[in-house]
Amino acid sequence: MQNHLYLYPNLVRARKAKCSQAELAEHLGIKQQEISRYERGETKAPVNYLVDVADYCGVSVDYLLGRRTESADMLSADESALLHLYQALTGENRIRLKERAAVLLELQAE
Repeated sequence: MQNHLYLYPNLVRARKAKCSQAELAEHLGIKQQEISRYERGETKAPVNYLVDVADYCGVSVDYLLGRRTESADMLSADESALLHLYQALTGENRIRLKERAAVLLELQAE
């Protein structure tokens, strides 16, 4: 096995935050055993697999490669969906959304 062990924990973390090995395998059109081998470090993960996992799990390839270690790179499906909605809003509507979120947070605290 080559010395790329830093890579595999990030693959597992990103995948587990989004789905099971079986679900990822179905989405990518590969066998679950292949994903297992990549995650255990038995087989070197090809670049196209890293790109596909990053896209599907909502993380950067840099995160998977260990170049960025901030956990903020890894968003849940709900967080990612909210971020996409936010990015689609106009500047004025972004302000409105932040104001409403602040009100909801206050109500939650009561």
